[in-house]
Amino acid sequence: MIEVEDLHLAYPQAGGMENPVLAGVSLRVERGASLAILGPSGCGKSSFLYVLAGLIRPTSGRVEIDGHPVEKPRPEVALILQETGLLPWKTVWQNATLGLKLQGVADVKRIKRALRDLGLEGFERRYPAQLSGGEKKRVSLARALAQDATVLLMDEPLAALDALTKEQTQNLILKLWHKHGFTLVLVTHDIEEAVFLGQRIVIFSGRPARVVGTIPNPEMGDPAYRQSQTFFDRVREVRSFFQVPTP
Repeated sequence: MIEVEDLHLAYPQAGGMENPVLAGVSLRVERGASLAILGPSGCGKSSFLYVLAGLIRPTSGRVEIDGHPVEKPRPEVALILQETGLLPWKTVWQNATLGLKLQGVADVKRIKRALRDLGLEGFERRYPAQLSGGEKKRVSLARALAQDATVLLMDEPLAALDALTKEQTQNLILKLWHKHGFTLVLVTHDIEEAVFLGQRIVIFSGRPARVVGTIPNPEMGDPAYRQSQTFFDRVREVRSFFQVPTP
């Protein structure tokens, strides 16, 4: 379970000034649940994920995962960024093992299972330059699965993909979520993606970010959800938070 209470974050600036980024964010994500976060560009969504990942210390507030305070990066928490983070001089196999190597673990079975789950069998000796955008995303997912992460934090992971590849990869993420039961926190600008992958959708305000809306989305979980009237109604509900009034 992820618990965040009254989280504040401000970056120091020259002259002793502070640049506030997060202002009193509180939320909870049950173990094995999925949460999608939407908000204006630059509002602090990525910074929020970095706090959850233990990469940034908050100014104040409480952040816990499974009852333990988040004070540094932990092996069970994987952060997947928009840039895949693949090393161009390493093969698919070598990139997929990076997380395990940082843990000092050499578990070939885990890596093989992760590559199989991501449809990457036969790609082990290829280099990133030989992969499509969607395949690169799958390698970064394989790396997270190989390290046996129980919490996946995703920061705009599919933003650069074409519409068809994006939808296919969303289906794959949903399948993996069902199979492995990890807790998923997804930051996205794509409203339909948030509705497809989030059991709950949280709306952040402009910077400094506050939670201005929480929308339950219990129907998610079925790949056919995209074709339902409920899906379209939920998308409209979420979009209403971002409509700019006509002068």
